[in-house]
Parts: sequence; structure tokens; C-alpha cells
Amino acid sequence: MTLGIRRLPRTEEIFVLGGAFALVIATIWLWWRRSLLLEYFYFAPLLALTHLVTLGFLSSLMMGMLYRLAPMLLGIEPRSRKLASIQLAFFLVGAWGMISHFWMAEWIGMSWSSILVWAASIVQLANFRDLYRRSSKAPWARRFVASSLVYFFLAASLGVVLALAKAYDLRASFLATRYLSNVFAHAHLAGVGWVLSMIFGFQLKLVPTTEGNPSSLPYRFALLHLGTLGLAASLLLSTTPAPFALSLAIVCGWQALGPATAFARGRAREWELLGLLLLTVTAALGLALALGWPEESSPARGRAQLAYGFLGLYGFMTLTVVTVAFKLFPIWVWKERFLPDFGKQPIPGMKDLPSPGLRLWANVATFAGSLGTGLAIYAGSSGGLTFTTTVLASGIVAFVVNLFLVVRWSFLELTPKDASGR
Repeated sequence: MTLGIRRLPRTEEIFVLGGAFALVIATIWLWWRRSLLLEYFYFAPLLALTHLVTLGFLSSLMMGMLYRLAPMLLGIEPRSRKLASIQLAFFLVGAWGMISHFWMAEWIGMSWSSILVWAASIVQLANFRDLYRRSSKAPWARRFVASSLVYFFLAASLGVVLALAKAYDLRASFLATRYLSNVFAHAHLAGVGWVLSMIFGFQLKLVPTTEGNPSSLPYRFALLHLGTLGLAASLLLSTTPAPFALSLAIVCGWQALGPATAFARGRAREWELLGLLLLTVTAALGLALALGWPEESSPARGRAQLAYGFLGLYGFMTLTVVTVAFKLFPIWVWKERFLPDFGKQPIPGMKDLPSPGLRLWANVATFAGSLGTGLAIYAGSSGGLTFTTTVLASGIVAFVVNLFLVVRWSFLELTPKDASGR
């Protein structure tokens, strides 16, 4: 293969590749320091790992996919490539500044880094403001995605308030007396509001079985946002979160119903269902926690909370990326890299770009490893964590290697030997 670089990566590709890099670092870190998952969840190293997943991996990937998918699936172009570059600069410096300062337990630097992430959320809203205009193209997918950008702004805003409170011992009047309640509200605005809303929106286009009966979409949209905003408000106001956790559990199960029915009838592949099954398990655990199980005084309470956070932020969301990626990336790479040469010279087929074996192993191992790790966290089993995090890491390795096999063609020259496969 010729090693000459054909072009430099675009802004959205830097977001996506940065997210993939963060996933690799997070997985190595998770496997190497798996004992962290048996500790109390609110301390500096675990906060650094959490933000490596939520900011370094998930948020970076969501931003890149938005720039790529919004024009194709929603009919929305970003207003400015310059704004995209500004967003990228704000986000990369801010996110990695937060991660590194969390690791060092250096709260002042972390608080100033959080302001840059907040600024990135504003630039993103400005660049995609056309999402908030009425359109007949994919209206419900647009609504889910548009709301996700608002949630990112809200989560980043609350994150700045919490960061400044931590660094300078300040306290806003609307914050809950119990500091962890504020942290949980921030986590749900980010994980459910920002990431899950965007996933649900794009799933309607990428996984058509999730649409189900179109008349159900307004109710699912309402349940998702009632649950997200209600849960965050109940945590900040120290009221019962159970009704809102029930709302989220219903909408998560509803999202999985279509793929589950199609899979049972042989009309869907396993990758369409695995992530949503894990999401349903996570939502059920969240409902149990909201209803008071395990009891606040029980040592199992903290383990159940950490298992819930892990299954949601790392398990379901990572599995969704792993399972959906190879519906998208081979198409993008083949069209951009090989379509102009179609009929002019030998070129690889679209299905030849990824490895089917690596894809299957990534799907199954990530699902089994994530679910097993959640169970091992709750059981407090060190030996169980060793096994399950190894299985999980093997799935992520298979995913990253397979992604490299596909994406490399965007940047490398094609030779006759490469095209013929000999």
C-alpha cells in the first residue's frame, strides 16, 4: 500500500477520530485500573475516567456525527465551517483540560476548562440553528436531535456552575443541599438529554425498526423529555424522582420494542437490538434506584448506582456506536474514495472494507462484557471484573481495528495491488 497521505482530515473527522482515540484510552484505563469500579464513585480518578468517556469519547463522537449525518439524514447544513473549527478548538482544549485536571484533582484548572466546553455548546447551537426551523423532512428525527443540542448546553451550564462551586467554594441558590444530587442532575442532562436524545433521533433514520408506529413518536418524544427534565429538577429540588424514572424506563422499552419484534420475526439483525436491550436493563435499574432499592443505608446502594452509570454511559452508548458504525463508515469511505474510480479501474467492494468476523466479535463481546461488568460491579467481585473487562476490552479492540481497516482508505493512495487484493 502506498503510504502517501491524500488529504488532511476534515473537522468532523477530527471529532470522530478524537472520540475513537478517547475510547481506546478509556478502555485501556478501565481494564488496567478496574479496581476503581469497586471504590466509591465520587473521587478524582473515577471522575477523570467518567469524563474521558462522556466528553473525550461520546461528546466528541456525537459532534462529529452531527456534522456528517445532519446534511444527509435531516437536510440541515451547518452554517459555517469556520464556526465548526472554533467549536473544535474550544471543545478539544476544554474537554482534555477537564479530563487532565480531574486526574490531578486540580479544581481551578478544571473549572476554567469547563467554560471552554460550555462555549463549544453555544457555538454548536449557533451553527445548527436551522434545526429549529419548521421542515417536512424527518420532522421527529430533527426534533430529537435539536433537543439534544439544547441539553448539551444545559448540561455544560450546570457543569460550569458545579465546577466553580468546587473550585471556589461558591454555591448557587438553585443547587440542592446534597452535592451529589447536583452531580446526578448534571449526569442525566448530559447522558440522557444530550447523548440519548441524539441517538434516538438518528436511530429513526439509521435503524428504521425503531420508528414502530409513527403515531407513537409524539408520545415517546414527550416521555423522554418529561423524564429527563423532571428527573434533573427532582434531583435539584430534592423531591421524588420515581415518576420521571418510570417515564424514561417506558420510553427506553418502547424504543426497543420495534427492533425486538422485527428480530423475533427474522427481519432484523442482532446489532439492531443489542444496544437497546442493554438500555432497557439500565433504565429498569434506574427505576429501581429511584424507588429506593437498594436502601440508602445499604452498602449495595453505591454499587448499584455505579453499575447504573457504567451500563448507561459506557455500556449502552459504546455498544450503540460499535453496532451502528459499520452501517455508516463503509458507505462513506467507499463513496468518497472509490466511487469516482468505479468502472475505470479495479476497486474494492463496499463489503470488502470491514471484516465481518471482527464486526460480529465486537458486537457480542461489547454487549456481554458491558453487561457482565455491570453485574460484577454490583456484586463487588474483583475476579468477575477481571474477566468481564477483558471480554469488553477485546470487543473494543476488534471494533477499533475494524474501523481502522475501513477509514485508512480515506487517507491512503490506491495501488493496483491493493485493489486486486493480491
